[in-house]
Amino acid sequence: MSLSARGYRMPYDADLGNYAEYSGKLKEIFNAGHAARLYDRLKAAVLAGEISVNTVYLPANDRVFTIMFYHKDISEAVIRAVTGEDVSIVDPLVEHRSDILKAIENSIRVDVFLKDVLDRIFTIDMQRAYLKTRNRNRVVYYGAKELAAEDVTDCRYERLKQVSITFIFENNTTPDAPPVAKVQFMNIETHEIYTDLLTLYEVNLNRITGGSSQRLPEELVILKSFLSVKTNEALREFVETYDTAFSRRLVTEYMNVILDDALLLKVEGSEKFMMKLSEEVLQEERLEGKLEGKLESAISIIRELKITVSGAMRTLRLPDSEQETLVRELERQGIPYAI
Repeated sequence: MSLSARGYRMPYDADLGNYAEYSGKLKEIFNAGHAARLYDRLKAAVLAGEISVNTVYLPANDRVFTIMFYHKDISEAVIRAVTGEDVSIVDPLVEHRSDILKAIENSIRVDVFLKDVLDRIFTIDMQRAYLKTRNRNRVVYYGAKELAAEDVTDCRYERLKQVSITFIFENNTTPDAPPVAKVQFMNIETHEIYTDLLTLYEVNLNRITGGSSQRLPEELVILKSFLSVKTNEALREFVETYDTAFSRRLVTEYMNVILDDALLLKVEGSEKFMMKLSEEVLQEERLEGKLEGKLESAISIIRELKITVSGAMRTLRLPDSEQETLVRELERQGIPYAI
């Protein structure tokens, strides 16, 4: 079990093999009016040090983030906070008959692909580093791809549905980067919006301070604090500081996700994340074709991306015989890992 629970029994069955059934059981508790009691027990266990943060699957981990944000209430709250619109998302789990893997694989390149009741497209993607030209071009590229994927019949382009692309960055070092940037096509002479067909949002977590001068929705401040949790102390501080429906939901669903090792491994091995990981690996300074270089790259992506040893080896095509060497080096450097 990924969740460390010393002497603490979770208030629901953590060993259900089927994720849909597992989530269903948790929802039964919510629907029965026990959500507050469930969270209170989780909070008490966190404050007592009986539940630990999973150092491999932190809240900002791609796999954890994606699974959590395919829950309608979480993604809807964040999209509303980012866009300022009263968006009503079509529940992706209902659409895909509670098969979260199908929902996740519905879009290959972005973490989360959603539609609202007006058939508008919303995507959310989590990124660690901010490389200005690369990331801005990437945001525009995927926005254009989503537009190009729409069907146009009889040249009726006026019927194209709006696309909203949100990229959440952990660390944007651009000096003048705002907490949230909204980008649209604009006539630079008249300042008139050329079209609202494609809207791009950058959410820069390291620029969110929570100060009153920023006038940000509370959900964004809470989200920044939650995705910044990397230690048990930070998790305790989070549950002590925030007590809203959104903060409770984030903590409860995080615990729900990290208990399901099988789902996390399936998501990690999916085509989407193998492709995304390959993109991340291309940014690493590795020696192509050399075993030493690949081992260095494996250590780097395990440390930075929190991927498992087997996932890193699969991506870099390291032979199984090198697992022992890799694990030994991870332990020597004191890097947390999971096989």
